[in-house]
Amino acid sequence: MRIRSFVGALCGALALSALAVPAAQAEENPITFSSVAINGGEPLVVGTGTPKQFRVHYTVHHINQLYSSRATLYAGGLDTRSAQTRPVSEPSCQDLSATVARCAQTLAIDPKSLVDNGVAGTWHVYLQATDADHNVVGKGGLYPTKVLRASTMARTNADPEPVVKGKTLTITGKLAHADWTTHTYTGQAGKPVALQFRPDGGSYTTVKTVNTGSGGALKATVTANTTGAWRWYHAGDSAAVNGAIAVGDGVVVE
Repeated sequence: MRIRSFVGALCGALALSALAVPAAQAEENPITFSSVAINGGEPLVVGTGTPKQFRVHYTVHHINQLYSSRATLYAGGLDTRSAQTRPVSEPSCQDLSATVARCAQTLAIDPKSLVDNGVAGTWHVYLQATDADHNVVGKGGLYPTKVLRASTMARTNADPEPVVKGKTLTITGKLAHADWTTHTYTGQAGKPVALQFRPDGGSYTTVKTVNTGSGGALKATVTANTTGAWRWYHAGDSAAVNGAIAVGDGVVVE
């Protein structure tokens, strides 16, 4: 097996990509793609500072010798992209046979390039390859992938500690989401968050659900009955926002 890195060849491929593929070549279908994979199928969670890097793996089937290839993940339509990745590394391909290659490329989503929160959601992969006969084939709309705004949760705080059995325990916290308009983490009111309790030696279960207040603030009161730990859990929004779990706070009930 041969492993090839498309370094110099990639520039030529990008230039050729601007050319229309002749109808006869399209009918022959000299290049096709299959078996796209990103992040084990899990969503890509993007914050506000450090770019999110990930690998795209895909298979290229080609009649002529493969000359170059590249991958892009994008939001919106193929011709009206509202956001897209940038390459971190050159693509590299391993020949599985004379006409099949398995390729991989590292891409990144830079949150500073995202102009608003509306680009969160489903993104798609665009693949392009060029062969030695100057056929340039591109295919978009591949492998729908969720790109979600990251969430953070302030450490849970339970007060008072310790607490007398039967007395009231006040539990606070804060939920914030990555805001791609301001590029900061901001809290919003009205977000459902579960208050969970784990007795010593047990597992966390939900006690009640509380909606965030102004700025994402969380507050709940419970009756202290058993020694254990309290925490906040936000399931997130599978369409746009990732979930978050706060660090728990252990409370001794006397």
